[in-house]
Amino acid sequence: MIIFLFLAAIFLLVIQQSGVAVRHAWSFETCFLLLVTAMILAAVDVCGRFLRFKKRKDELQLLNARLDDIIDGRKPKHVLLDPTDPYYELSRTISAVQSMKNDLSKSFVTQQRGYFSLIEYLTIGVLVLDQDRKIYLSNHAMSDLIGREMNLKGQIYVNVLRTYELSQLIEKVYQDKQDQHVEIKLDFSAKIVDAHVVYVPVSEHHFLVMALLYDITELKEIERMQMDFVGNVSHELKTPITAITGFSETLLQGAMNDPKALNEFLNIIHQESLKLTELVEDILSLARIDASPELKLVEIDLRQFLIELLKSFRPEINKKEIQIYIEIPSGCVVQVDQNKLRHVVNNLVQNAIKYNNRKGKVWLKGTIKKDFWFISVTDNGYGIPKDEKDRIFERFYRIDTSRSRQNGGTGLGLSVVREYVEAMSGKITVESQVGVGSTFTVTFPVVLPKKELNNEAE
Repeated sequence: MIIFLFLAAIFLLVIQQSGVAVRHAWSFETCFLLLVTAMILAAVDVCGRFLRFKKRKDELQLLNARLDDIIDGRKPKHVLLDPTDPYYELSRTISAVQSMKNDLSKSFVTQQRGYFSLIEYLTIGVLVLDQDRKIYLSNHAMSDLIGREMNLKGQIYVNVLRTYELSQLIEKVYQDKQDQHVEIKLDFSAKIVDAHVVYVPVSEHHFLVMALLYDITELKEIERMQMDFVGNVSHELKTPITAITGFSETLLQGAMNDPKALNEFLNIIHQESLKLTELVEDILSLARIDASPELKLVEIDLRQFLIELLKSFRPEINKKEIQIYIEIPSGCVVQVDQNKLRHVVNNLVQNAIKYNNRKGKVWLKGTIKKDFWFISVTDNGYGIPKDEKDRIFERFYRIDTSRSRQNGGTGLGLSVVREYVEAMSGKITVESQVGVGSTFTVTFPVVLPKKELNNEAE
């Protein structure tokens, strides 16, 4: 329309200038005014178009900037458009993409925190390195194993991890891009770890290296103790078997005709067979404890029980001239698993005699208190070193190996005693001083005898 008016004004102006007579011809001023008006309208239209173009351009730039912010993970600026704006739907789509990305980011952060928390609470040491050999992640267990803080994200691992064998293992994974697995003894802590270093491809041009350390120091110690146990058992089995075989062969070769030799050799064979029985009983007791045996409670007179039990130790008592003192009041009746208690007291009395001096003394004490009863076995023998008192109840552990082998034993006795005591809801304690002697005390909760339970029921 503006262009049409502009052309019409020019046409009329040309006619006016040429002097052509036109009906109802417009004056020169009218034509000029029409031309100016058309030019003004044209200028306004051009300005309007320019402003609309600039607005669209600015909106596109804002939308592009918003998309760039979303892609780069920055918080995008808000863009508010009128519903009639041609870019309104595009803006809504970008907002929907932003919301979806925010939801995904929150979900990822939540999952990442969950994974990090899980890794942090693992007992296995975890160290994750990026392809630039920088620490990406490490947990508390790794710091404990290495002996220094490892949660230093962004640090080159060789500046922090000063364990040569582990560093060599990690470098081998970086070079070969193959998993590595080996046992390593850490230099500074003497711990033994099962080290597994894994190559983890993330994308075509990106990878991580993960080091997993599992502390097997205790397992190795148990393995060593088991090997010692096998050696001890082999020695203890071999000694009596050799004696039994040797003396029985001597008897078969004619010594049976000598009454004195016959009696002596038969006594030796009998004693060695008792040692074998004791060893087998210890091993079987250990197996029965692991199988969680049930308790068979009966009432016993504690003093009479100990008197009967000591009869089996008479040969050993006489041989070492040990003096035995029983300090338990008459009528001390308790309810207990008799077989387990016999095993407990047998072992404690046997140790009190075995690890005592010649002409030593052993005291057996016991009584019933308000809510518990106890038995204690005291000797004035060798005693136990202070730093070994906490270990004497460990399976397979023996104090002073040379003396233990000289006196016999497998290192199982006290561990079996403790587990029997705990199976009867009791506890065992020890007080000892080297060169003075030891006192072992077992304490059990009071259980009312059946007669009293029946009386109360009546």
